Amino acid sequence: MTSSEPDPAASRRALLRRAAVTGGAAVAATTANAAPAAATTANAAPAAAPAAAATGDPVVLGGTTTGGLHTVVTSAADGGAATLALENSTGATLRLTRRPSSFGWGGGLVSTADGLGVQRVVDSAVVQHETLTTANATMLVPIPPTRVLDSRSATGRARLLEGAGRVDPQGRVLADTLLVVHLRDIVDYGDGLMGNVTVANTARGGFATVWGRGELPTASTINWWDAGQLLSNGVISQLGGYETAGGDYYPDVVAVWVAAGAAAVILDVTGLLVFHPESAVINAKAAQGGRVGAGRVRARVIREAAERGDREVRTGA
Repeated sequence: MTSSEPDPAASRRALLRRAAVTGGAAVAATTANAAPAAATTANAAPAAAPAAAATGDPVVLGGTTTGGLHTVVTSAADGGAATLALENSTGATLRLTRRPSSFGWGGGLVSTADGLGVQRVVDSAVVQHETLTTANATMLVPIPPTRVLDSRSATGRARLLEGAGRVDPQGRVLADTLLVVHLRDIVDYGDGLMGNVTVANTARGGFATVWGRGELPTASTINWWDAGQLLSNGVISQLGGYETAGGDYYPDVVAVWVAAGAAAVILDVTGLLVFHPESAVINAKAAQGGRVGAGRVRARVIREAAERGDREVRTGA
């Protein structure tokens, strides 16, 4: 061997010094869906082409190894105790890079039937998503506890659109009676209510259902099992619409069906489910000394589609 020929043994010793492995264990790079990771070594001859390490194959020093989203360095030592040591006095021997992020085209806000949408172009096609706005989001707005029904007095029955003639002298609602209560001056085009339903002076066992839209549910809201009881239960219900025989329309009503056993019925409201806080007009009246301001007009604009659209409209007697 002449002095001009490379010494394979010397080249191998130099390579081992550049990538030492503590404990003498072999170290391999496992690629599993990772961003590009590159390993380079100073003073090493560059590879003719980028080195590609398949899963379980070792990283080739002096070349570029491309993986997927993650590159995992594993050890052949017992319990994975070996540590990969990267040493180079003139520069880093391992270079990690990340794949550039890919973003679609910039989006824009558009007016939609549901309120507000975002449009952007993806693969030459327009994609639209509805955004969460006060036009399509329901929120709970607390209000002062407000009694909207008390069948025991004429004042408590003032909001009844149906069922006022089905009350006995003791203020008990007769069995098989539908009560329809309007919430005018409390809410404009609300979606639901939260409150409390109470029965008192029950004649015998029975139950009642509170609901706002669609057919009468088969489930009960409150139950009683004997005469002379006083019971209450929390209630969350939708609101519906109601049109009288004379053509008067009430956009916010709730119904109570007393199925069996006469009982006095009391309904208190403590919160409103609305599409805009200004729909809770009772709060605006309290803040303005009893006057309803521009908020009521704005709430009507927001919920104008509900008046004759998706609301259940009943015709009373």
